[in-house]
Amino acid sequence: MHEFSSTPGRTAFEKGREYLFFSGYAYLGLQHVPRFTALVKEGIDRYGWLYPSARISNTRLDLFAQCEALLSEITGAEDTVLTSSGFLAGRLAISKWKNNIRNLIPYHPAIDAKTTKPENASVFAIDSVDTLHSAITDFSFAEKGDKAKTIIVDDSHGFGLVGENGRGVSSLLPRNSYTEYVITYSLSKAPAVNAGAISCSKAVADELRKIPEYSACTPPSPALLHAFIHGQQLYIQQRQQLSANINYFQQLVHEMTGITFHPQLPIFILPADIDVRQLEEKHIIISSFAYPDPSGKKINRVVLNALHTKSDLERLAEALHSVIGK
Repeated sequence: MHEFSSTPGRTAFEKGREYLFFSGYAYLGLQHVPRFTALVKEGIDRYGWLYPSARISNTRLDLFAQCEALLSEITGAEDTVLTSSGFLAGRLAISKWKNNIRNLIPYHPAIDAKTTKPENASVFAIDSVDTLHSAITDFSFAEKGDKAKTIIVDDSHGFGLVGENGRGVSSLLPRNSYTEYVITYSLSKAPAVNAGAISCSKAVADELRKIPEYSACTPPSPALLHAFIHGQQLYIQQRQQLSANINYFQQLVHEMTGITFHPQLPIFILPADIDVRQLEEKHIIISSFAYPDPSGKKINRVVLNALHTKSDLERLAEALHSVIGK
């Protein structure tokens, strides 16, 4: 386990030593982009860092509705419901259908309905991105049959990162008249905002806003939402840089045995039996832990972000070559 004295970016500091950092989910590295930080400070000056009020209060900030409108525009949804976290967004979404949901693999605990085989299920829940295997889910199953169905999709690792202009999985889903999508996602991954959201039809959004788990919760930080709304050009810039990093690193490792990856994702799966300590001796930290079962087998992953330089990637590739071989 590593404990850092400051938030990692392209590097991390532990006990005074600097390491190249290839872990975490801050894909766009916005917490270390000065222009984004300036927007957060601007938001603090205007709104404060917290708005401690229930979402259904008679005293509201118009900022929340502005952010929901922007998220709806990005995802192409009729409406969006903001929540304080991506986990809450997932739990709120599945609470609407309760025991009528069938989980499909892969799925995060946020959308785990505990009912994998209900009779005649018409609602399904699945993740858009499998971060444990660096894969984007194939949604061709949504085109099969013609019975009405609802698919809850956790797009926490896709929103702001994959799809057309970072729209996430919403731009990749097959569309037809009998399938309704409810997209839940965290904004703390690529967008760097402690919040969650559900983009869906207006009818579903209206029902979600009546559930106590939504109405009684404190909303996300208005300062961070201000930065999200006014920092859209920065998201484009950072996505472009991350895409360049992904493409370059793929070129560096594509012939190495045992490394698997998806061309659109910054996640590279390494062999399970490598000695991570050899990388740490070279001052490189990767993601290496058992998940979701802490007692299970460790999963070794390299996670790139937009802050990494070409020399960082070359240094990592050289280190992996010495540890893994050809």
